[in-house]
Amino acid sequence: MNKKVADLLNAQVNKEFYSAYLYLGISKYFTKQDLNGFASWYKVQAEEEQEHAMKIYTYLLEQDQDVTLSSIAAVEVDFKNALEAAKAADKHEHYITDEIVKIMDAAVKDKDYRTQLFLNWFINEQEEEENNSAEMIAKVQMLGNDKKNLYLLDKELGSRKG
Repeated sequence: MNKKVADLLNAQVNKEFYSAYLYLGISKYFTKQDLNGFASWYKVQAEEEQEHAMKIYTYLLEQDQDVTLSSIAAVEVDFKNALEAAKAADKHEHYITDEIVKIMDAAVKDKDYRTQLFLNWFINEQEEEENNSAEMIAKVQMLGNDKKNLYLLDKELGSRKG
C-alpha cells in the first residue's frame, strides 16, 4: 500500500472516532433538552461511527500497515435548538464524505484496487449518512420549535435500533 493512502486511512480512523464523539455530544445536548428519542438516535449514530473507525483500523492492520491512534479533539455542542444540531451533523457528514473521496482519489492514482474496493463501502455508506442527515433537517424544519411537534418526532426517533 502506498504511504500516502495508508496515511490518509490512518487519519480517517481518527476522523471517524471524532464523528462518534460529535454524535455523543449531540446526544448529550438532546438528553439535556429532555428529548430522549433524539438522544438515542444520535447515540446509535455514534456507535456506527465507531464501527467505521474499527473497519478502517482492521483493514490497515490486515494490509500490514501501522495504525496510529492519535488524540481525538474535544467537541463543542452548544446548540440553540434541534435544527442547529441537525445542521451541524449534516455539515459533518459532508466533510466526512469529502475526506473519503480524497482517500479514494489517492487510491485510484496509485492503482490500489484493493483499497478502492474497500472504500466503495464507505462511499455507499456516506450517501446513506447524508440522506439521513438531510431527512432529519427536513423533519425538524417541518415541525419547527413547537415542543409538541418535537415530542412526536422524538418518539419516532427513539425507535431506532443499533
